[in-house]
Amino acid sequence: MSSLSTAMECAAKGLVAEPCAGGAHRRCGSCGAVAYCSRAHQNHAIPNTRCFFLESFKVHLKGLWKSECRCGPEISSVKDLSITAEWNMESSLCPCTEPGNSLSAPLASWEEYYRWRSLPLHSPAAVLLHWPLTLYHCLQLSRIQASRCDANDTLRIHYLGPEKELLQLPVFAELLALFPGVHLCIELVGPTVPRSRDGEVLNISSYAHCSAESCCCRSFAASEDVNCSALTLKLWKGVYHERYSDMV
Repeated sequence: MSSLSTAMECAAKGLVAEPCAGGAHRRCGSCGAVAYCSRAHQNHAIPNTRCFFLESFKVHLKGLWKSECRCGPEISSVKDLSITAEWNMESSLCPCTEPGNSLSAPLASWEEYYRWRSLPLHSPAAVLLHWPLTLYHCLQLSRIQASRCDANDTLRIHYLGPEKELLQLPVFAELLALFPGVHLCIELVGPTVPRSRDGEVLNISSYAHCSAESCCCRSFAASEDVNCSALTLKLWKGVYHERYSDMV
């Protein structure tokens, strides 16, 4: 009896100059009706407005932005979860240094945050900063404020199911500005954490750098003062209920 299953043909075949890389195993995530032989052919067949947006700021496939479109690497294939990735933008568009003044009241909107960090509203920084700012907002809703934590406190956060943010870990440094004087420990647990990084501890004491070689963000040295903020990230591979006992 012959098999009823047949191999699908790459939906981009004949539409692009490059020959197919093999079988069409990358099924379209939207319709599921077609498949592609590679990420490159899929991107050629389906124009990505996110790519155009990133290219307009010259950050497409650069630094912290690599995973912000389909052109970037698969999360599961990335072994280097670097904490030194950069903004790849000029300093006027990203928060690469300490804020000019401390917060006098909790932030209630992106407009307030941009004003506090002296960023123009057209800056794309919010695309990446929504990770730490969401944590900030959650903590505000739970009524945990920096003013109520003394310098010896450690604020522990269990962060479930990280994916592309694993390639954007330096943006979490913005929590240093949002919670000055507080030691934050974020435990990131999920199946996408590379097995080789399971249990790894990463310490962040400075902000992600801008593109300017002469900017003071590149010469920043973490203070030894116990009152300075500190951020520790711990990586755990697996699902939360199975790793919880390891985390506490």
